[in-house]
Amino acid sequence: MTQETSTETELRAFVKFSATVTGFSEFDLWGTGQAEDYHRTAVQRLGPEGLQAAMASDPSADPADPAGPADPAVKSIIKLWYVGVWYRPEQAGRLDVAAWTAPGRSGGKPAVPEGSEATPAVPEGSRAEGDRSSPPFVVSPAAYTEGLLWRAIGAHPSGAKAPGYGSWATPPAFEDHQEKKVP
Repeated sequence: MTQETSTETELRAFVKFSATVTGFSEFDLWGTGQAEDYHRTAVQRLGPEGLQAAMASDPSADPADPAGPADPAVKSIIKLWYVGVWYRPEQAGRLDVAAWTAPGRSGGKPAVPEGSEATPAVPEGSRAEGDRSSPPFVVSPAAYTEGLLWRAIGAHPSGAKAPGYGSWATPPAFEDHQEKKVP
């Protein structure tokens, strides 16, 4: 019998917290195969203390509420699981839709501009200290295909998983997870 290491304990706590804030089960999160990569990314970008602070925040805050979770790092973690991309906490809020719909423009624009006073300070000495200028990035090669987004919308990642070519021609079929009441 082996003893669980500190890293394994932290990983399990991260997955448990992530299940609470994403609405998916721990089983589903482990099944993506991304838990280790996502945990490692969160530790590297937030620092161990920053990740602990995010996980200690109130996970019952409604993510649909514009105010969202009290700690902006929680939104980064939620987006990480859903789309496989790490967004700095100040970027994890809404994107300016006008930036991607303006003629001749594409791509998103952070809701909080660089250098803004609203940009939270990164704790000195943390691993994330140099992270302020880093752009969003895809965490691993499998992150796109394993994003929770696809399960949430009842579809598969276009061009990456079965059923294959042309399957996006029909709308996704949503499974009914409601309990059926028998009269």
